[in-house]
This record gives sequence, structure tokens and C-alpha cells, in this order.
Amino acid sequence: MTKESAGSCQGRKRRLREGGRPQGKGRRDAQRNAFEADGSNLLLGGTLAAEQNAGSRTITRRSFLKTTAAVAAGTTATVSLTSCAQSQPGLPQVAGEFVAGQPNNEGETIFRGVCRPNCFGFCHLNVHVRDGKVVKTSRAPYNEDCYSRICQRGLSHVHRIYDPERVQYPMRRVQGTERGAGQWERISWDEALTEIAENIKKTQAEYGEGALAFLTASGNQSAGITGAYGRLQNILNASSITPCLDMGSFYGMQAVAGLYITPLMGLAMWEGNEPTDAKNAKTIMVWGANITDAQVQNWHHIKEAMEGGTKLVVIDPTYTQIASKSDKWIPVRPGSDTLLKYAIMRVIVERGAQDVAYLRDHTVAPFLVRSDTGMFVRRSDTGIAPVATGVIDPTTGQEVMDDPYMVLVDGALVPLTEADPTHVAIEGSYDLGGVACRTAYELLKEEIMSHSLEEASELCEVSVEDIEYLADVCIDGPVFHYEGYGPQAYNNGGHTTMAGLTLCALVGNLGKPGASYGSYWGIHMGDNAAYKAPTGASTGLSIPSVDFANVAKTGKFAGQDAKIKMLWMYSANPLNTHTDTHAWTDDIIPSLDYVVVADSVMTDSARYADMVLPVAQWFELEEVANAGQCFSLNYSEKAIEPLYESKPDTQIITELAEKLGLGEFFTLSNEEILEELFDCDTCAMVGVSMDALREKKQIRFIEGDAEKEPHIAYKDGVFGTASGRFEFYREMPMVRALSSKTPTPEEVERDRMARWFPPLEAWPENDLYKKYPLVLMSERPRYRVHSQWYSTPLLRELDSEPFVRINPADAAARGIADGDYVECYNDRGTAVARAVFSDAIRPGTLVYPKGWQRYQHKAGGWSELSSTEYDVFGVNNNFMDVLCEVRVWNEEGE
Repeated sequence: MTKESAGSCQGRKRRLREGGRPQGKGRRDAQRNAFEADGSNLLLGGTLAAEQNAGSRTITRRSFLKTTAAVAAGTTATVSLTSCAQSQPGLPQVAGEFVAGQPNNEGETIFRGVCRPNCFGFCHLNVHVRDGKVVKTSRAPYNEDCYSRICQRGLSHVHRIYDPERVQYPMRRVQGTERGAGQWERISWDEALTEIAENIKKTQAEYGEGALAFLTASGNQSAGITGAYGRLQNILNASSITPCLDMGSFYGMQAVAGLYITPLMGLAMWEGNEPTDAKNAKTIMVWGANITDAQVQNWHHIKEAMEGGTKLVVIDPTYTQIASKSDKWIPVRPGSDTLLKYAIMRVIVERGAQDVAYLRDHTVAPFLVRSDTGMFVRRSDTGIAPVATGVIDPTTGQEVMDDPYMVLVDGALVPLTEADPTHVAIEGSYDLGGVACRTAYELLKEEIMSHSLEEASELCEVSVEDIEYLADVCIDGPVFHYEGYGPQAYNNGGHTTMAGLTLCALVGNLGKPGASYGSYWGIHMGDNAAYKAPTGASTGLSIPSVDFANVAKTGKFAGQDAKIKMLWMYSANPLNTHTDTHAWTDDIIPSLDYVVVADSVMTDSARYADMVLPVAQWFELEEVANAGQCFSLNYSEKAIEPLYESKPDTQIITELAEKLGLGEFFTLSNEEILEELFDCDTCAMVGVSMDALREKKQIRFIEGDAEKEPHIAYKDGVFGTASGRFEFYREMPMVRALSSKTPTPEEVERDRMARWFPPLEAWPENDLYKKYPLVLMSERPRYRVHSQWYSTPLLRELDSEPFVRINPADAAARGIADGDYVECYNDRGTAVARAVFSDAIRPGTLVYPKGWQRYQHKAGGWSELSSTEYDVFGVNNNFMDVLCEVRVWNEEGE
């Protein structure tokens, strides 16, 4: 391996310390000249981003494509990882050549593993073991070759397993020291579990069963661990602190399109066409998703589609790496995506390019809406009583009544079930006994036309010409809209997803090949529910994590007393990956009598616990990954014994249950728990069992074939809504989750359809903007998934410290030099990082890679600057709805 092909790790570290600036490729037009960036910096093999490569040689597009062709094709990335391992004696080489069906080498056994963070990939890995130790990982095949991938995180698992920062034994906070002070004492498992059991009993006896709460997120997407914790929580009647991560888009999707449960028992939480369907689109339109970094495994789907003639359009405030590969990049003001989509819809309506047949047959467009109640007109409104059907609705337990929607046919009011579909009108009005009624489409059209192109252009900072260009693309479909999680990370974020889907419905761009809007991610729901709730579902509260601080301060939740006094966190790191760290350290944690964290490393959250329990790493137990974009159950073998004194979560729960007097409910081993979970009628119907999983390694739980017949969302115009149609207008807006807030009548009216309203904070018209004029945005880096892999030694060679990217113009105005340590701050908190100049960053914004722990900063941490404010309907962490200022950091604080 040559220096030219790989570079040295020490060189990379030096370049990162010096700070970097991308090589410009030429100016865009006057509107974009502040966003110049290097278009050749799409580095997929674990190398540094261009912004960090100050002083490195120039990489041409031609030479770059030659060196990365193998990576794009799905082979293992051996170059940079091997060079780092060789330059660091004692760091085992983790990369290796891969051959499909790779045989065991002499003295080496290969196990099937699954990488299971929530980057959506859930890639299959070969776990190579020698003398009881993992020595490397390599790519293992999916049943569908299109999903067989591995990235630098998957290649670095050996470093994660043997990470010096792994928690090796139970640790208790030293009595008398403050939480977060870092004073720990080693204790035995028996002492730890005895103390925890005593605290559970004490807490529930004094405050009630629901005073004990469990908090989890997506740090370990797995069936066995989730099932075992669910069983314990249900038996104890404990409360849940539920995730609010990226739920704005989820709310927006289910609001207008409903939820989709596959015939094979998969819940499509973020619905959309399968990624392999992108090749069937004329255009791929990416909204706020830097796929090349955040979801590396999906880049090849985009690239292959482009090679087949599909165009790529990227809408993003930042000139991201995927934007550098696009046919058209359109920078948009952060938080204004909903308005931009309405402007596109206006052009479509003005041109008469809407798909009338689709609107008529598959949406609520022809439904008449009462002006007095906002409800759809039904036959009972005309004086005819509903008719009993004898069918019981399984969700409500009530009998379904036949009371059809009323529509207009030649000006007359007709039940939808009796109307000739070709004669149903989508426009028109009707007087119903003095109550004015209009079609839902009339209301949508009124909303569309209320925003002029000039207004949208000014507020979105997108030219009228570019708005018209986007409309042209949407009209000339099919268009594969790939929505990321940037646009939804504002207080108005749920509405941008609602608007995006409404835009697609307007032109009939749903339910067919190449026509999609979403992110495509699901979870298997068909395992044994009886195992998880042997005594019935928990009677505890379900509190959104973003609302937890309010509950801690008031002791109230949704009109009930809510005294959460003991918290157990697993597969989550909320003090780092949720908004507003100070809400946790100043309000939530002090309100708790006892805190337990089960994790493999000392995360920000673990540092504030009273007891930290070491859990087994992914390849140290048998498991089944039960979620992801591939809609498959993916089998992961046990490759080695748990290191040190760590234990699988399932074993921890079993041993704790014995001390709680609940041993009769927890008699199964980890392997037996999995067998129990997948031994049920719903699993048998689709051929799922542990024996089958152990044999096949993967079982798909969505219809179709990923390569030959990919899943198409909303196929045949069927939606999981009350009406069975796309509901761009809703009769009764429902909150995503109960919280301490109650929607006002104005908020209810607002959420009947997608609306444009500014972000809560990150908007120039906000008075706070005068004090804090920079919008602080995060990005999902290739070196971490949220906060996972934060301490992996190999990846820290490539990405050694927190940095923030800043436009040189903003830096110059503040006397900041490239490579300076700077302090980003607002009234809530601060974060110190190294400034990296980049013309790719929009003036007036800062962009930081998320997931660094607080101790890895010289001061503060990124989540300190964000807020726990949330929209009452979306109940979402608003990661990017943040204003701040930046200055050169004075380490002495003078």
C-alpha cells in the first residue's frame, strides 16, 4: 500500500488539527457564490472529509473515482483502515479481503453478525474469531445483493469490542459525591442487583408502581433485549419515557397517509418506496439528506439510478457531498421547506397540471367539509341514520356503522358509495341547511394560492425560476422524493412532511414505481406479544422524553400526578442525543432518587447515573435485529463470550427478577427468550421461527422482492387512514403522543392540513435573532451513528475532535481564523470546538457533526444549546430550531 493511495494516519491527524477548507470548483451564480465547495470530496472508505484535509494534495474527480470505485460497488474498504492499523502497533488490523461464502481459515471461525445501530442499514457481517477473540469483520451477504454493504463503522467493530473505554464491571457512584463528578467504586454483580432491587421496591412502595420508569431509544435495535425489558416493565407496571427523535416526519406521514402494517406484520414507521425503486424514477429529489455520509449504504442506489439516466436534485441549506454529485442543487433557508413545497404546488395548480383523477379517486379532495365543525359531510347529516354493519372495529371495540361520505355529482349531494367515480367533482360548494360546505380540495387550493411565488422566493431565498424548475420536475414524474431528517428538526417540521406528501398526491406521484416520498424504515411487530406482557400491559405512564423536564418540575402529566423517582436507561444516551442537556442535568436528574444505566461504555448519560451496569456487545450474544430499511429480521450469532464482567441485558434482567421475587417469570436463557418470542401464530403464518432464522440468517417481513419487485408505498392508492384515502385535510387532528400540552382551538385548526409557519426560534424575524444571528445545525457523520462509536480508537484516528464548520465570511466578521477553537453559545449553554472554514456552509449558519460526548469537548457540548420546546402535535426533538453566536474561545475565560 502506497502513501498516495492511503495516506498516513498521522498525516490525517495533523490535517485535522490544522483545520481544513475545501478546494473550490468554481462559482455558482450570484445567489450561490457563498456556497462554493469541493465536488470531489465524496469519500466513502473511511477517509477524511474534504473540509478536514488542509494541506493535502489535490484530488481530481477522475483519480478519486478510480480509487473509490470498489467501495461504491460494495467491496470492503481496506485502504485507510489497514494503513491506520499498520501505523499503530497494538491496533489489530480489522479490514480484510472478502469473498462471498468466505471459508474459515486455519485457526479462524467465522460467525454471522449484524451491525444494528439506526443508520437503517443493519448490514450483515462476517465476524472473524481466533482463539476466542474477534480479529476482524468483513462484509457478509444479504439475501438481496443490493443490500450487502459495509462501511468504516462496520469494519471497526473489533476496536469497539476492545475499546479501552468499555465498562468492564458494575460501578456505583461513590456515596456523598455529586452525579456527574466521575467518582466511582467497583462492586460485584450481586451487590449491584441487590441495591437496584431494593431501590425498585422502595420507590414503588413509596410513590406507586409508575414512579419507576424505563427509557430507551434505538441504540440497539433487537428483539430479545427489547422483549425482555418489555416483559419486566409490564410486570412491574412501570412507566415509559418514550423517544421523540425524528418524530416530526413520522407525525407528518401518519397524519396524512396513516400507518401501514405489512401483511407479514411489519410496521412501516417511515413509509416510502424501497430504496431499490429509485432507479425507476425520472428524478430523485433529496430533501435535507446527506445520504453519502448519514446512510452510506444507500448511496449506490442513487448512483446506479443516475447511471441509468435518472436526474438528481438536492434541496439543502448546505452544499453537502451529495449536493456536489447532483444535477441541480437548490439552497433553501433553514426551516422554510413547507413554504417551498406550497410554492411548487402553486405553480402546478396555475398550470392546471394537477392529477384530477388521482385526487378524485384516492384522496379526500371530493369530500365536502362543513364550515361550522370542520367535519366531512356524511349521509347522517342529511337526516338518514347510520346503519349497523355487525362488524367490530378491532382498534375501538365498537361496531362499525355505515354512514358514507357525501360528494357532489352534477351539483347534487350523493353518497360516495353510490356515485359514479368519473362524475364526482373535486371542486364546488353546497348549502346544507344553512351550513356552507366546500370540497376539501377547495380548501387545499385556497391554502396553496394564499402564498405567492414572490413571498415564497423571498422567505425561502430560492429564486422564482428555481421554484418553477422544481415544479417542472414534479410534473414530469415519477419523482423519488428522499426525505432526510433535517427539514423535520424544527418546531414546524411535521408540516414539511405533510406538505411533501400533499405535493405528491397533487400530481399522483404515489403508489407506483419511481414515485415516492419518505425514508422507508420499518419494524417487525409480529412476535409473541404474550411473552412481553404475561400479566397484561403496564398501567404506568407513557411520557415523551422531550416533555420529561416539564413532568419533573411540575409532578404532573396529562392531568395526572406523575412522580417519576427512579429511572433505568438502556440502549439510549439522552444527555447527549436528545435536546437540552441542561434540562436533564438541572431538572430531570436532580428530581430522581435513583438512576441506573446499562451500557457498554461511559456515555454522557452513564456519567450521571448512580449505578452503571456493563452490557455485552452485539457479537457477545445471540440476537435478532428486528428493524431497518430492508424490512427483514436479521440473525446475529454469538461469536465470543462477553468480555470482562459484562452480561447480556437479558441475563441482567433475569438475575434482577430473582431478587425482586419475580423469578417465576424469568426462567429462560437468552437463546430461549428468542425462541419464545418467535414461537407464535403470527410468526408461523409467515414462516418465522428461530430455527428458520438460524438457518436462513434473514427473513423479509414486507411483500415483494427488493431487486425484482421492490416495495411500493401506498400501492393502488390505499392508505392507512380512517377514510382509506390520502387525507391532506383532516377532520380531527390527533397528537402524536400525549404530553403536558393541550392543543388550543387555533392549533387544532392549523393542523387540519399542512401549513406554513416559521420555526419557533431559528428564523430572522425572531427578536432573539438580533442577539444570536446564527442558525446552529447538526449533521450525521460517517464516523458515528448518533453517539455510538464516539470512542472507537480507529475512527478517532480519522476524526479526532469536535469541530464546527463555518462560512469564511461569518468567521471574518468575528475575527475567527481557520483552525481556531471557538465557543458556540446562547442563553441555554455552550460548546467549544475547532472552527473549520468551508464555503459549503450557508452564511448565517453553523454545522457540526453530532455525537461527541461532553468530555470530548474542551468545554460544554452541542446538546446544551438546544431546547426542549416542542410542537404540541408533533412532540418532537427540534434539533435544528436553534440560534446561537460564536466567538474565539478564551480558555482562561477572560
